[in-house]
Amino acid sequence: MKVSPSYVLGSEPDERQRLELQHQLWRPLAQAAWSRAGLKPGAAALDLGCGPGWAARDLAEQVGPSGLVLGLENDLAYLADAKALATAGELAQLSFIRHDLHKAPLALDQAFDLSWCRWVAMFLRDLDPLIDQLELALRPGGVAVFHEYIHWSTFGLHPHGAILQRFGAAVLTSFEASGGDANVNRRLPSLLAARGFAIEALRPLATAGGPGSWVARWLEPFVSIYGRRLQAMGLWSAAEAAEAEAAMATARRDPGSIWVGPTVLEVVARRPAAAT
Repeated sequence: MKVSPSYVLGSEPDERQRLELQHQLWRPLAQAAWSRAGLKPGAAALDLGCGPGWAARDLAEQVGPSGLVLGLENDLAYLADAKALATAGELAQLSFIRHDLHKAPLALDQAFDLSWCRWVAMFLRDLDPLIDQLELALRPGGVAVFHEYIHWSTFGLHPHGAILQRFGAAVLTSFEASGGDANVNRRLPSLLAARGFAIEALRPLATAGGPGSWVARWLEPFVSIYGRRLQAMGLWSAAEAAEAEAAMATARRDPGSIWVGPTVLEVVARRPAAAT
């Protein structure tokens, strides 16, 4: 099996479309997290691994014209999408820089009040450069907000989804083969605390829903789209993909079927204030 060192989920058009839907569905949870962390108009926010820029755009709208948002992204296709998004929205407070979070942190001109990181740390082989970036970029007393998985294997479809348990196992294998850790939030709070960050909140975000729910709308495309990538990796077969599609079709006809998402943990960590 050969796994590309780039973003394991890819940046093809169907994956970009899936990510946009995923962001739309998760936007209320992200915005609630930012509000709980104290993000206000005029603030400076940093989006780590911003992808095509949808969360960065929402951050820019929340901080307003007097604020500032910077997105860091390594994938050139996503970076182009993000810059086009800022231009189309006439958001002068929003900008993007290419940066690989596997590498040494960037020295930035701005100190940030808040950083946002969602489903990015899970793909990093080494978390030290990410934490180094937080230490360098956040102002003293600034806050880092993460939405990362803590128990990916809660993913499932019940009672019709036995085949999807095999899909989930293949997904985890692909993440591990790329050097990632699907359950990264089992480790991240401890690593942050060791650097002096105060862990202010640990909030589990469990998701479940029936046919047509936002959870179903989130997970069904993932099975179909990432399933094709798993086939290219040799981790999933065409026969298994057909069986999974049939199981999802059966679930759509059963009003009692339940999609359960991988469990996310919201982590809020505050950088130590400057010594007086």
